[in-house]
Amino acid sequence: MNKQLSFLKDAFKSCDDVIFKAFRISNMNSYLIYLSNLVNKQAIFEVEQDLITFLIGNTEWNDISTIDVKTKDSFITQMHHRPFFSQKIEVNNTKFIVEQILSGQAVLMVEEIDVAFSFRTKHSAGRAIEEPETEHVIRGPREGFVESIDTNVMLIRRKIKTTSLKIEYLTLGKQTQTKLAVVYLKGVVDETLVNEVRKRLSRIEIDGILESSYIEAMIQDAPLSPFPTIFNTERPDRLCAGLLEGKVAILTEGTPFTLTMPAVFIEFLHSNDDYYNGGFPSSIVRWIRGLGLLVALILPAFFIAILTIHQELLQSPFLIRISGNREDLPYPVLIESIFMIMTFELLREAGQRMPRLFHGSVITLLGILIIGQIAAQSGLVAPLTVVVIGVASLTTFILPNHAFQQVIRYLCLPMLLLAGLFGFMGILIGLMVILTHLINLRSFGIPYLSPISPSRKEGWKDVFLRTPWWAMDTRDPAVGVSNLRRSGDDNFPKPPTHQPKENQNEIE
Repeated sequence: MNKQLSFLKDAFKSCDDVIFKAFRISNMNSYLIYLSNLVNKQAIFEVEQDLITFLIGNTEWNDISTIDVKTKDSFITQMHHRPFFSQKIEVNNTKFIVEQILSGQAVLMVEEIDVAFSFRTKHSAGRAIEEPETEHVIRGPREGFVESIDTNVMLIRRKIKTTSLKIEYLTLGKQTQTKLAVVYLKGVVDETLVNEVRKRLSRIEIDGILESSYIEAMIQDAPLSPFPTIFNTERPDRLCAGLLEGKVAILTEGTPFTLTMPAVFIEFLHSNDDYYNGGFPSSIVRWIRGLGLLVALILPAFFIAILTIHQELLQSPFLIRISGNREDLPYPVLIESIFMIMTFELLREAGQRMPRLFHGSVITLLGILIIGQIAAQSGLVAPLTVVVIGVASLTTFILPNHAFQQVIRYLCLPMLLLAGLFGFMGILIGLMVILTHLINLRSFGIPYLSPISPSRKEGWKDVFLRTPWWAMDTRDPAVGVSNLRRSGDDNFPKPPTHQPKENQNEIE
């Protein structure tokens, strides 16, 4: 033990928060080693008291000279029954002992015993489970993931109660030693997908991982694409729904945002509310989101093309009114639009960074309205330009996923420039480039536009419409699941066909 203890003391040199608590009972030396800032003080106190009582109460191993193999085995066996006991570790495995100490466990090393003992003393303080701020729902669960990976696994286990739910832990980051969990549903997921996830994670070599975005950036198919090819969520119900569809999830210690893969384009237009409300209203809302996507992407470009190149498409009275409003303006409509878009983006970013005390989102909205009105009254921009850019900017909030909102907002600028230079032809060129890119995009080998392109009618039940649950009896085959069937064929509601018998006593 002396050699391993010297190694540990040298490894934790100048680490004043590492405690080496020595116990000496007769001629027997033992050390309890832990990080004072990561352990639960009450748990450490109870472990120390129990160990002292345990060692004093057993005189058979108080003298080193009397310890034989049978006595050592008895000591190891009885240590398994101590409170907070976690696992035993080979003394020579100093690397694993260091990992246990750095993760908040307490490690006991005893002289003449070839194994060390780890105790569960990690401090469990952290953020309470609460509703996610980025994925609000009107109907549905209110709980969200937190920064503790053990708590997040518990939330998943509480929803999917089956032995088919597999969880594989690994550690990445040379300095941070960040704990990750690969989660999938065996019998539903395609094993090829699981192996591909393992392969991509095994290639990662980095000194630190502080958030799941580190992982996302290093395992996605198209790192230079503006479109996200891995879905992120902080809702357990959304992640569990992905697992039931045959996807693989990655949980990262220290962040509530989890990753699911593969991801398809249509997934970023779906909200959790779609699956908790009826099929008809959810389908209508999905069409509204699709319209909002087109408005946010095309409306400013269409406005620029009309006013700069295709004025003949406007009626004369409307064109005369617009020309009158723009008579004294200093800049062309293209420069005005870019100016307003950049102004709205600055206000949006300021609202996100603003302290919660000031209600940043409310101030952002008021700032957009006030600045737009002042800019129009001062003669810097036309009122119609403020209306068009304001509608397009606010429409992006109809998209449920924040990362997808950013993509659409940023693609609006190149579309604006193409429309200003080439009119409607520029808009068509921009849309063709975007569509061609989406068709060629892949997420873990799965086409990004599945099940639309390539067309798979079995997956259309949850694309353009949200069919009732009794009709969604199969999973999306584009994901490559091993078990396509989700439910039986006899789930259609069947009201009773017979009339209830009248109560004879009430008749009489």
